[in-house]
Amino acid sequence: MRNIVIVLCCLGFMSLNIQAQSLTRSTDKEKSSSTNRRIWFGGNVPLGLGFGSSTLIQFGLSPMLGYKLTPDFSIGPRIGFLYSYYSQRLPNGQVERVQPLSWSAGIFSRYKFVDRFFVHAEYEYANEAVPYYTSNGFEVQRYNANNLHLGLGLLQGGSGAMRSEILLLYNVNPSPLSSRSPLSLRFGLNWHF
Repeated sequence: MRNIVIVLCCLGFMSLNIQAQSLTRSTDKEKSSSTNRRIWFGGNVPLGLGFGSSTLIQFGLSPMLGYKLTPDFSIGPRIGFLYSYYSQRLPNGQVERVQPLSWSAGIFSRYKFVDRFFVHAEYEYANEAVPYYTSNGFEVQRYNANNLHLGLGLLQGGSGAMRSEILLLYNVNPSPLSSRSPLSLRFGLNWHF
């Protein structure tokens, strides 16, 4: 009888040890899952159209990666590429075309102050290509800009992992060489923001 009690006690301690190990493993999984939930992805696809005596078509891609320092406050990098197609019909009927590529890189921070609303601040270094027409045809001038965008955003969609966003930004440091408005409107998608 005494041997049976010792064997049962040993089996009981072994099962406690196995349960403790499985609890530790699930906790490790929760920690890695928690870390994965802190990382989110997003971005937008800038589009632009303009017609008249000249034509402008723009298409871009701006991915971003965010890390949640708290459930409501995020920081991260963003890059952007913008392809532009310009064409101008000349008085003699000939058409001049140019297709420059602009790029930018920056760092942003976001704070959700209500479930669907957030503030956004972003520093952006941009290398922009600006075409202009001369008597020799189109020429592209490049300039560098240090932009500082501040604004508000609205998350749309369900409460799941994928959401869309609308973001209204104001560039408080516009370049004097740019003809763009300091106001910009961005549409994008987010995953786990």
